[in-house]
Amino acid sequence: MNYRVASILAPEAASTAGTKTLDINLADPISRITIQFKGLNNGNTPTAHPAKMVSKIELVDGSDVLMSLSGVECQALNYYDKGRMPMNVVNYVDDTYAIATFDLDFGRYLWDKDYAFDPKKFINPQLKITHNMASGGSAPDAGELSVFGYIFDEKKVDPIGFMMAKEQYGYTLTASATEHIDLATDRPYRKLLVQSMSVTLQPWQQYNQLKLDQDNGRRMVINDEKVSNLLKLMQDFPQFTETIIGISTTDAEDYPCAASYERIATLSQLSEALDSWVAETYGGSINVDATAGGTFMAIVSGHIPHSAFCLPFGMQADPADWFNVEAVGSLRLSIKAGSSASGTCEIVSQQLRLY
Repeated sequence: MNYRVASILAPEAASTAGTKTLDINLADPISRITIQFKGLNNGNTPTAHPAKMVSKIELVDGSDVLMSLSGVECQALNYYDKGRMPMNVVNYVDDTYAIATFDLDFGRYLWDKDYAFDPKKFINPQLKITHNMASGGSAPDAGELSVFGYIFDEKKVDPIGFMMAKEQYGYTLTASATEHIDLATDRPYRKLLVQSMSVTLQPWQQYNQLKLDQDNGRRMVINDEKVSNLLKLMQDFPQFTETIIGISTTDAEDYPCAASYERIATLSQLSEALDSWVAETYGGSINVDATAGGTFMAIVSGHIPHSAFCLPFGMQADPADWFNVEAVGSLRLSIKAGSSASGTCEIVSQQLRLY
């Protein structure tokens, strides 16, 4: 068998918040690591999207950080890499599971022979997963974690490097203020993501204008463009769909979803006495109201997963066309917040790391 999915961590209880550390003892190169977290809901009131149950995913080799993403950052990158979201069960019903999966992709695509994670290149690679089941779904009171590796088995490959993804910077937004961020210039960039989650505001209301310049303005990669315009121009990434299951009440409730832009929702009533509707569809949630509560299913479609906007550099399949910053002295991203912005903003990079 040339390719195989191996169990790195068999499903185990994860009902206490903490960090699970796993030694990567596999000898063969790894194309993808998939993490799944399940939370057993303890109520019908949504806490947050199930992806929030995992707050940090790190791949390290001693003090060398090879990957570092939050759960929602990882899922957004998954979408921009593959054109689809990883598997989520967006379930807010008591005593049933909310489920989120996260892919660490080391190549341009699954089973990329040129780019993969080769554990033999490192001394003691470890995967660290920080989780808290109470942070997503509907206040879960039991959790379960499992991890799988997509490995080259009898297929002999000699990868020359892997895709390294990290949160480079995070800060608290101040309405209408501009933040200047010095980005790393150590490795070629394949993608850059700007993320700021809100259940009531669209992405452009959080990060309103973007400028990316090199060498103190000598070259403008993005020249202070409005995000509302960039969102309309950059439609190469397909619309995605998510299913939400919940219990409506006569008090309008926000049900978090991944889509945050050009979002539309259709609601189906699963209870005979149910009389509910989507009252509002703005930002990273749908608002459901009812005159008589009951179980519903909503089909939600849209763009910009978890409010993360992607700046791709060059032809994504061709490493020679990515943003080579070898000769760049400084690379600065400037973000102007919207007039009603609040919360935090994170900058995620995907770079090529050669062995």
